[in-house]
Amino acid sequence: MNIPGYKDAVSSSLYNIGNTLRLRRALEKKNINLAFAGGSVTKGWDGKQYLEKNYTDFVTDFLKDEYPDRNFRVSNLSTESANSFIGLSITDKVIKEADPDIVFIEYAVNNECGHDHIVSYESLVERMLSLPSAPAVVLVFLINKSLYTSQGYMKIIGSHYGLLSVSVADSLKKMLDDGFDWSVYSDDVIHPNTWGHRFIADCVINALKEAGNKTDDTEYVLPDAIYSLDYADYHTYGTDDSHVKKKGFEDISCPEYGEFFNNGVRYTGSNDASVRFEGEFRTLFAAYVHDKTDRFSDADIMIDGEKKGVLQGRSIYGWGNVVLKNVFSFETRGRHSVELKVRDKKKDFILIEFGVS
Repeated sequence: MNIPGYKDAVSSSLYNIGNTLRLRRALEKKNINLAFAGGSVTKGWDGKQYLEKNYTDFVTDFLKDEYPDRNFRVSNLSTESANSFIGLSITDKVIKEADPDIVFIEYAVNNECGHDHIVSYESLVERMLSLPSAPAVVLVFLINKSLYTSQGYMKIIGSHYGLLSVSVADSLKKMLDDGFDWSVYSDDVIHPNTWGHRFIADCVINALKEAGNKTDDTEYVLPDAIYSLDYADYHTYGTDDSHVKKKGFEDISCPEYGEFFNNGVRYTGSNDASVRFEGEFRTLFAAYVHDKTDRFSDADIMIDGEKKGVLQGRSIYGWGNVVLKNVFSFETRGRHSVELKVRDKKKDFILIEFGVS
């Protein structure tokens, strides 16, 4: 592309090449399954619409051209506003079907930098690496207009696990420091336009080429955790699960929340409404809908009869989207009863699912 320093920016985005053996083995297969996990960027949203082609398509097209005798199947495991918590939920539900040989993970603009997000990210990475298909994992780090990125700990995790890591964030920041106009890359504060997706793809493609040239790696050995794998065994309890008992809630289909969160339960206004289940866990999670307006009520989460958390239906960060929250963690794993109670009986509340680890 006709941007000064473009080739250097693409080349410098390669942060860590890691152990390439899994990647090279994956590309030797006749049938290759690709999986892309991330937020709205990886889903292809440009801030106004879904693009006809995004960086996942460009990367896939490159691989098809490079390996014309291979058959590629692509699973996009991304959804709007997703962070690595939501990535764990999606992985639990669909990863067996995706059966990936290569996984690309992108969450740097949606993840926070606190302990929970660090643990969820490492847990997700380790869970992918531990799949029966022994996939190669490629990490992609993005940035927003205000230069926010959570790539710091992601880089450390990527290096610790010996993973191919691509910092689009570092390259973009350097370009911006040199006078590059953000509007060339994005039409809002986060989402790349077509040019931006092409740039991300070129960075990833450059990394794949460099990894393909590294042929001296020994057998990959999964290391011990560097932070924590407390959430690696994340398991979903959907609202349609037989273990989940509902009173004063109706089952709903909500496709506007994406293919991975398209069912839930809605509060119907009953004074004694509740959602209950019993399960064995150390940490409890809940996925629900929140919004910046006051149309949703908060809900209390009771564990073994004691209030342990609040699901905030009204949030300045909400826009009618699904959020997944770590509700409470015990010191050790045990069997517990869980109950959700809506606070404001005159407002709405939509529960999507529970999760445990």
